[in-house]
Amino acid sequence: MRRIAFLLMIITFISCTRNEENGFGKYFIDKTLRINLVHSGDANSETFKLDKIYDDGLWYGRTKNMVNPYRLGAYFFEVRDLGTNELLYSDGISTVFSEWRLTEEAQKEKKIFYESIRIPYPVKNAKLTMYKIDSLDITDIEPVWEYVIDRRAKALVEPTKNHNNRLLRLLDSGDPKEKVDIVILGDGYTLNEIHKFDADALHFYNIFINSEPYRDRKTDFNVHAVQVPPIESRNSLNTSGGTFGHEQYALANNEWAFREYATQAPYDYVLILMNDDNSYGGSLYNLYTTTAIRSQSDDYVIRHEFGHQIVGNADKYYSDEMTSDTTAVSNYYYDFNELINKILDLHTK
Repeated sequence: MRRIAFLLMIITFISCTRNEENGFGKYFIDKTLRINLVHSGDANSETFKLDKIYDDGLWYGRTKNMVNPYRLGAYFFEVRDLGTNELLYSDGISTVFSEWRLTEEAQKEKKIFYESIRIPYPVKNAKLTMYKIDSLDITDIEPVWEYVIDRRAKALVEPTKNHNNRLLRLLDSGDPKEKVDIVILGDGYTLNEIHKFDADALHFYNIFINSEPYRDRKTDFNVHAVQVPPIESRNSLNTSGGTFGHEQYALANNEWAFREYATQAPYDYVLILMNDDNSYGGSLYNLYTTTAIRSQSDDYVIRHEFGHQIVGNADKYYSDEMTSDTTAVSNYYYDFNELINKILDLHTK
């Protein structure tokens, strides 16, 4: 035990030293804040309300390129020093609400969605601002929510739940802070289906790591899998097909839950494997990808749905049949692999 504790001290020291060298330690504590939000509205209006802030453990995201220069997704958020207004961190995200607000239902009624974002823990008081992106003009954004992170209000920060589920390590290339970390969550697999989950996770991994541009950058990735047990014979993350009336479209309707399970491993990107033989799949930029991998085309899962999560590419990049994606990144970047590499470089260089 003493030897293990000593090794952990060395790892922590090395991590902190690296953070100080690249400036991360000047502005942030090596912790992750998961900010749970209640997002409500309709096609024409929306509001955000803070639910809780959780301590999600160590920060395994970007530590060098803290500002994301690509304003992708339906929303873009910034963390600024409250005193100096210096921009400390920024990123983008798409959400279930951002897709729902384009439906006919959203024209008629309001609805509530439970969402979350993750940021590094600021050393000083900071202002978090959420912007909505409504057009292809990346300068055309408007603030929709602001919140001051007050370091004195420690009661706001709660420890995340420790589910302690079975963890499978598929690829370990090194320090998560310098790698692109993927976590695979199994949804709907019973305890008696461990081998099926293992096989499905390994199948995705093999297809993923042997597809370009990921194959040439294999040493830039860490990949873990977490088996999420079903609750009362239902999928714990409530993933199912038929989202928004599209038979093959599947999104997870329990975002707070998927964050709790995902935090068992370092992650930048999340894949939710559905224990289902139907042809389901879906993806949201910088949030998650869902798929019933035993029925999907391997190329579709990797190059289409997972591409949505990493770069927010529009559906029409691949097909004229679906054009609902509001990010329409393909209008900016015609080389998918080039954009993928640019995003991956933010994590690794």
